[in-house]
Amino acid sequence: MKKISKKEQGVAVIFVLLLISVFLGIVLTMVAIFLPKIRLAGNARHSVTAVYAADSAIDYCLYVNRKGAATLTMDNGSTYFVAPSDCATSPIRAVGTYQGVTRAFEVTF
Repeated sequence: MKKISKKEQGVAVIFVLLLISVFLGIVLTMVAIFLPKIRLAGNARHSVTAVYAADSAIDYCLYVNRKGAATLTMDNGSTYFVAPSDCATSPIRAVGTYQGVTRAFEVTF
């Protein structure tokens, strides 16, 4: 059996450190690429909820115009804004917001 010298052990340590550095570089590059995409996917989910809030506000205005007074509550934390607030004149602009993401609809009748 061949005995490993101190010089060869040092080369092996340097090789392992170099290999670990390459893997770490690859992992950090992948994190830098994919982290913004993951955040964007989360914003898409919030965008859908904001669209639902704006759509609910438009439905509310159409209901008020046809049937009379009603109440609209959002249980999921989203908010809405309708202009004009009485929903009587066209066009109606409804803006839905959820966790910083805003989406809007405008309806003319």
